[in-house]
Amino acid sequence: MEFAKLCSIFAAGLAMGLGAIGSAVGEGFIAMKAVQTMSRQPGSAGKIVRVMLIGQAVTETAAIFALVVSLILMFQDVTGDFVKGFTFIAAGIAIGFGTIGSGFGAGLPGGAACEGIGKQPENADVLTINMLIGQAVSQTATIFSLTIALILIMLEPRSGIVKICSILGAGCAIGFGAIGPGIGDGIVARNANLAIGKDPANMGLLTRTMLIGQAVTETTDIYSMVVSLILIFVI
Repeated sequence: MEFAKLCSIFAAGLAMGLGAIGSAVGEGFIAMKAVQTMSRQPGSAGKIVRVMLIGQAVTETAAIFALVVSLILMFQDVTGDFVKGFTFIAAGIAIGFGTIGSGFGAGLPGGAACEGIGKQPENADVLTINMLIGQAVSQTATIFSLTIALILIMLEPRSGIVKICSILGAGCAIGFGAIGPGIGDGIVARNANLAIGKDPANMGLLTRTMLIGQAVTETTDIYSMVVSLILIFVI
């Protein structure tokens, strides 16, 4: 079996193994908050479970992206030289590490929504809407990682040790660079949901502020993506 194929198989395991971490922890956080809230507000169990399941489904998105890349890598019709194998490893690093922050970050507003329902069950719909907005933005980091991973998989690189290092560097730049923004977006969204739970009348103001804060948090992820693209296509 040629080297590139061996690398694609290894990268598939790397992608899914790392890709499962963030989403699983995030989903567990939502379930924990749901159970804690239900113990205090058993009469709102239906609303709490509904929001828990919706929040967990969105949090699963990061792991699904990792699964998609893993399947592509496993069943990739490999052609290419020695360097091509490193593009697969870089893709596994990019999506594997890139999902950790978004997976965990998406769980934070989900847990906050469950907490908010426990305090004011009548605000369940408002809290769910803000939860979904916050979770959607937190997935941006994983989407950037997915984009770079797919580019790397399709890339036909030139030979050379410099190119190998630049490809691996690109995977590390977006993979590691996506962890912080994903978690940071989740922290912003969690606190916005907690605030809305206390004062739903100001949801518009709080949601706008949340989105501005998340947008600024995402700038570091954009820097990582720019560096990754430079390493792939310029270096």
